[in-house]
Order: sequence, then structure tokens, then C-alpha cells
Amino acid sequence: MVKITFIVGEGKGKTTTSIGYIFQKQREGKSILVAQFLKTGKNCGECNFFKDKDNVRWFTFGKDSFYQSKDQKDEYIALINNGISVLERELKKAQVEILLLDEAGIALSFGLISWDQLKDIFPYASDEIILTGRKFPEGLKSEADTIIEVKEIKHPYTKGIEARRGIDF
Repeated sequence: MVKITFIVGEGKGKTTTSIGYIFQKQREGKSILVAQFLKTGKNCGECNFFKDKDNVRWFTFGKDSFYQSKDQKDEYIALINNGISVLERELKKAQVEILLLDEAGIALSFGLISWDQLKDIFPYASDEIILTGRKFPEGLKSEADTIIEVKEIKHPYTKGIEARRGIDF
């Protein structure tokens, strides 16, 4: 049975938590596909780290500006639908043991993708599916086997400290 994990919460570290897991599983030789929604892959240390790993395939489906308003919705829906098509093609070529869908929760919450669209690619993962996002639609919690919440207690951003290359990205 495939295990489904949601990594949620307002705190920083959801992607980092999932990437730590991916790092461990990559070293074990597991086949992995990572899809980042609403991210471009620019200034992406983890993208660069994993690009030379034969057992990790990495895709990003985002724009330079983050989704801000309903005026952009159709454009982002098209972008993410294209991303799902790319993932389906890639997964049909070679299934994976672990599928990571980074920021899927936000894409679901904004109505940019449906749960059914995501579920269509789940059969291509044999061991685990990890979905991250600040929030998920409330009704989806029953779909997860595990839910991990990342909570911000204190963060440098609140003091005006910008993200630092090599540390935060």
C-alpha cells in the first residue's frame, strides 16, 4: 500500500523537511520524482544538488511572480495542467517509488488543481507520496496516512532579515 503524507503549516521548513527525506531515500537508491508547483527552480539549491542524481527526476511548474490574485488564475491553471501532463508522460516512461509534490496544498487551496488530477498520477508511485503546502483543503485530511505540521515559533524574517543564499535558498 502506498503511504500518503501531508507536510503542512504556516512555518518555514515544509520543503526542507521533504527534501531531507528525499535525500535519505536517494542515498538508499530509491527512484524519486519531485514536482514543485508554483516554483521556478531559480535560486534552488536542492534542484542543483539533485540534478546529477540518476535516481531523482526534478520538475518545476511556476512563474517568476507568485500567484497573487484571481486575475492570474486561468494562467496558473494552464501552467499547472501542463505540469500534470508532463508528469504523466514522465511517470509512464518510468514509475517511481517516491513521488514528492511540493506546494500541492497551496495549488489545491487556490483551486489551481483538483485532488482528482493529482490522484491520477498516484498509481505511478509504489511506496510513498508526499505533498507539501501551507494549507490543504479541509476535506482532504482523511486522504493522508500521515500529517506533519510545521509551526513557526520564531523566524529571522520577522526581524527584517532577508533570505540568505546558501542557507535559506
